[in-house]
Amino acid sequence: MTRKIKAKSWITSLLLISLSLSLLGLSPSSLAQENTAEEIDAIFKKFDHGEYGDQEAIKEALGFLTTNVSPDDMERYLKLQTVLCWNNYDITKQQALKDAIAFADMKLLTEGVAASPEITTDLKLCRAFMHQLLGKVDVALEEYNKVVAEAYLIESPRLIADSRSLRGAIYSFQGNFAQALEDLITAQHLYESLNLQYWAIYNLTELATSYRRFGDPQTAIKYYHKLEKGFEDTGDKNGANAIKTEIGFALQELGEYEAALKKHKEAYQYWRDTLGEEASAYTAVNVAGVLIELHRQGEAKPYLALAEKYVQPEQGASYSFMRLYQAQSALKDGQYQQALDYIDMAEKAFNQIKNTRGLEMLHMVHSQIFVAEKDWQQAYEALLSYIQTHKALDATQQTNRTTEMRTRFNTEQIERENQQLIELQKIKENELVILKQNKYLQLAVIVLGCIIMIILSIVAYKQSQKSKLLSILALTDHLTQLPNRRYTYSKGEGYFKSKNEEHHPLSIILFDADHFKKVNDKYGHDIGDKVLIALANISNGLMRKQDLVGRVGGEEFLVILPGTTAEQALNVAQRLVTTVESSNFDDVYMNFKLTISAGIACSDGDKSFEQLLKRADDALYRAKSSGRNCAILDT
Repeated sequence: MTRKIKAKSWITSLLLISLSLSLLGLSPSSLAQENTAEEIDAIFKKFDHGEYGDQEAIKEALGFLTTNVSPDDMERYLKLQTVLCWNNYDITKQQALKDAIAFADMKLLTEGVAASPEITTDLKLCRAFMHQLLGKVDVALEEYNKVVAEAYLIESPRLIADSRSLRGAIYSFQGNFAQALEDLITAQHLYESLNLQYWAIYNLTELATSYRRFGDPQTAIKYYHKLEKGFEDTGDKNGANAIKTEIGFALQELGEYEAALKKHKEAYQYWRDTLGEEASAYTAVNVAGVLIELHRQGEAKPYLALAEKYVQPEQGASYSFMRLYQAQSALKDGQYQQALDYIDMAEKAFNQIKNTRGLEMLHMVHSQIFVAEKDWQQAYEALLSYIQTHKALDATQQTNRTTEMRTRFNTEQIERENQQLIELQKIKENELVILKQNKYLQLAVIVLGCIIMIILSIVAYKQSQKSKLLSILALTDHLTQLPNRRYTYSKGEGYFKSKNEEHHPLSIILFDADHFKKVNDKYGHDIGDKVLIALANISNGLMRKQDLVGRVGGEEFLVILPGTTAEQALNVAQRLVTTVESSNFDDVYMNFKLTISAGIACSDGDKSFEQLLKRADDALYRAKSSGRNCAILDT
């Protein structure tokens, strides 16, 4: 026992020394870990700057991160969760979008994420974006508003830029240009200040689109050509092709339909060639819309048929315009009822995404259908709806023009506010650098503390060796090395109280060797001691880890069985009786045989452990009276 305590002391000391060396970074694997950490940080930086354009490269990078980022490295592990939310799901698939939302919901409930305001806000922003792609614009917008507020609260320029850029895009689509321009201009300045060129380009795309929707397509086209060249220079073919679509929309608003058709067809063909038919379905809607404007509905039909195959109501923008164009096509073919059905579907979709501009077009087509049917009353009512919507748009645009002018003049104020955020961000980064510079000093202090703890622990162990050894000896039977009477009864009392609190059954087995006095008289006390040791080993070997076997008398043993019913305890006792009877005691004495008798009691209304023990003793007495070599349960 003394050797064990000494060994434990030195093992603890070695562990503390190992911990100290690890804290100093002196472990054999520390250099490799440091290199891996640098590689992980480099990958995170690439994701932050939007440098992964290829899906295979993204997949490979995510695989490396998930393999090498340990949950013990909490800062990088939390960063990984946001990277996975934004990049690990195919946003062209509905189920993948739902999976991304479920992932964000799950992570937001974890303790580590809840302790990091920045990670929490980023995951909420990711979730809002996935809701937007699912067509749940109201849900997305509500969450964007919350995220913008939280981003300002934690003074995170990057999250402010991201959330306002995404919110500005929704405002622009809904025709709320005042809010859109304020959000997008703010985001643009922040992206440029943070040197996030990739995201600055995409935000500029939304800003240009807002000018187009606002009624200034000439300014928008200037931006678009600049963006198109920027994407081509960086090799981002997807981005360059997306700009073709925006240029097509701007040309439509200028009435240059042939030029618009060319751009939309180029975009459509690119997506079809690179990603397949389904990915090109959304641009097919745009091609069909221009063809209908050119009165070439026959050419538009194949594009609308392709779109109908893949575009679902969840894709609010594409779906609403697809139905509107189908209504126009059906009107030109004289299929008035079919046209009205399409109008109903389009109107529902436009209302859901709150697209006033689309509703204005819809009411005009609606009126034209009723005129074709010579239903003058309905045509008049539809035309009134068109006029009301048009007036509302005019009023909104007038307000927006005023706000736009104010926003343009407030650019300097926006720049000042953004510059303050950037300076705060730099201060935080400098604080992190200082903390890292102080790392080794802090570690040295920790190591010195550990060394002092080692010295004190060795002294404490040596001082406590004798008391621990005496404590152990006081609770152990010196012959069998089983718990002695005092310890066994103490544990029994504890199990009995626990049984009452947790409503678990408690059973005990009291057994002793049959005719043990004759063994001592015939073979001597040395043989008797060996018999008791063998009996202790047999009984202890038959029990579970949670069971307790103790020697409570000369040849008397007590087994405590927590969580055990009367029937189970009886089976254990019978197995014990049978095992002892069939055991080979030749190593004790040649041809020696031994049997035991056992009494079993299971807690059933007993008021104390002593009462339970008394019932087991009574059962043992009956076992003795019944001829020994048996087990009897007290009922």
